[in-house]
Amino acid sequence: MKITPTIKISMKGEIKMFLYVWFFILGTIVGCIFQLCMDRLPLGLNVIKGQIFCFHCFHPLRWFDLVPIISYILSKGRCRYCQCRISLRYPIFELLSGLLLVFMVYHVTPLEKACLLYLLIMDFTILTIIDLEWQIIPDFTLWLEAILTIGLVFYIDVPFKERIIGMFIISLPMFLMNQWFIESFGGGDIKLMFISGFLLGYIHILLAFCIAVIAGGIYAGVLMIQKKANRHSYIAFGGFLCLGILISLFYGDLILSFYGL
Repeated sequence: MKITPTIKISMKGEIKMFLYVWFFILGTIVGCIFQLCMDRLPLGLNVIKGQIFCFHCFHPLRWFDLVPIISYILSKGRCRYCQCRISLRYPIFELLSGLLLVFMVYHVTPLEKACLLYLLIMDFTILTIIDLEWQIIPDFTLWLEAILTIGLVFYIDVPFKERIIGMFIISLPMFLMNQWFIESFGGGDIKLMFISGFLLGYIHILLAFCIAVIAGGIYAGVLMIQKKANRHSYIAFGGFLCLGILISLFYGDLILSFYGL
């Protein structure tokens, strides 16, 4: 009589461990796909169609060259065709992608919401890196955010009226500023806030923008102190907007309640 519950608990634990391992593997695969997008989007290459190739020798890559983490280890961090060193960024990104999915599945319910939020974080990650390196925000990342937003609407309780106001309360002033002060904000930044305004509603998108301005201001200040930038320098703002959006999404209610809002 005492043995049966122990066996059941043990089996449940083994099943959970198996699921987490499966989600980790799935996360590394998703990370590999997002890295492919990160490499190809700035060059205008199709992320859905087209041969995957080495960016050093342009040799087409086979499926066994693309197994997350394992391919990097087996090839000793070098392209098997030209022997050029592969950046350590690839296996690290894949590892963190897998761990992030496990973390989201463990802490967020239901599973569908966890997966949508995971994909949103991944989308914002590559958007940030591309903006920092190339100073552009590809439309593909914005379309993906729009699709994820449609799914997340069912899990984030915001009145529809607040969502509509949120779409314009930041993006419209940014657009008008661009008309008066050329290139005050990038077009991608404006589209990002337009879509995110619908996701968060006007209260949380205002909070997100405030966080982005503060974080961006601190970053710019550090660069100016280090004499790596001046007041006329262009600073990629997309990453700070993504940071503000995610903080407002996950901790917005807590922050607002702290200020009695």
